[in-house]
Amino acid sequence: MTSVTVSDSPWPLGLVSNCWKVQLDSGSGLDSLIAEAVQRELTVIELRQGSLGEYEAGPNCVPQADRLSELIRRFPQVLFNVALSLPCLSGELSREESLFLAGRSAAMALANGQPPHLRLVDLQTRPEQCLESSVEAAARGLVELTEAMIEVEGFLSIEHSRQPWPWFDSVMNAARRRLGKRGSRLRLCFDPCNLLLTERAEEVAGIVELVQPKAVSMIHVKQRKNGQVQPHVGDGDLDWPRLLGTLRLRGHVGPVLFEIAPHVDVWANLESAVARLFGAARD
Repeated sequence: MTSVTVSDSPWPLGLVSNCWKVQLDSGSGLDSLIAEAVQRELTVIELRQGSLGEYEAGPNCVPQADRLSELIRRFPQVLFNVALSLPCLSGELSREESLFLAGRSAAMALANGQPPHLRLVDLQTRPEQCLESSVEAAARGLVELTEAMIEVEGFLSIEHSRQPWPWFDSVMNAARRRLGKRGSRLRLCFDPCNLLLTERAEEVAGIVELVQPKAVSMIHVKQRKNGQVQPHVGDGDLDWPRLLGTLRLRGHVGPVLFEIAPHVDVWANLESAVARLFGAARD
């Protein structure tokens, strides 16, 4: 099987560090894993809270900005962002929350001349809380967090998760309206597989067709089958070749990051995913 390469992809390719959870738990250093990714021509790495190895601390896995700054010296060719789990859609998360501030500092330490990029996902706000009456409060919360990133010349990405897509989309649109000309600093981390948490599988393709490319910071790629995220991107609930074809036709230009389930054979599974999704260019 050929090595993972960006040459057959229309987008920069990368991965989310939780793909390496097995390797990190087995004692592999984050540095060595990033080095392997660079060797395989992966150029974008999302450093996910809980999968930073020696670069995070404490029970809340707080990113250590001073240490993370070492990574840009060793890997200047890599585009990094930092990802945290916080209740960012609750309308109650303050920009002064210590974990948010730690994430912002980490994003700044990893910017390397680019705008600092912090990505948040809300795993706590439940579907029953996602009411029409809560849209504006959630939007105000996102505006406050986005403004905190604007202050450091950065931007904020929000990944949809356990909230119904129509509600989430309404919140994002309301927040961008409040931000006005600064609305481009609030972007979407788009994960079609996460849509399966709240939407029917047959609705996913239609949602992908409607997402505005300019609002998207990156695409996450993973596959689900029988309710479980898979360690590969083979057959499953999503037709990934079709979805990526749609994204290409729609003019998406941001990076594509694999977020396959952790596995001892993670590198082979990544190679298989690239061959499946972009191998047509080699045929």
